[in-house]
Amino acid sequence: MASMLDKMDPVVAKKAIEQFPNFSDTMKDILHDYKESLDKTLESNAESVKSFYDSCDAIISSLQKELKRDDQTFEERKYIIDKIMEVNKMKGDKDSENKKFIATMALFGVAAVGLVAGALSSALGGNTKMEMQDNDDLD
Repeated sequence: MASMLDKMDPVVAKKAIEQFPNFSDTMKDILHDYKESLDKTLESNAESVKSFYDSCDAIISSLQKELKRDDQTFEERKYIIDKIMEVNKMKGDKDSENKKFIATMALFGVAAVGLVAGALSSALGGNTKMEMQDNDDLD
């Protein structure tokens, strides 16, 4: 918008400049509320993941106690070790899932910021037009 001020009618430019504090405050409020929402979502996710990990750790601990018993056959010990490996794999899968979730939330945050800024800028008369470079120019 600032780059267009010299092309605007002086009265329109003055009105646009007068609106900037409102634009800034509105952006801050919207982004603050969105950040709080994201923080709550991520906190809830962290609690859920921790609960899952705690359950997995309890299962592994129980299975490890079973491995310490001397009265088991080779097949029984192998079965317990396989179950420990299975639970560890579940933990790894949950970790990957959690990282994807966090990355998705970050992308939504960036998209929201862009949309809000674009919408408010357009409402104030800003130039939000995006141009794509022609592929022929790249050669």
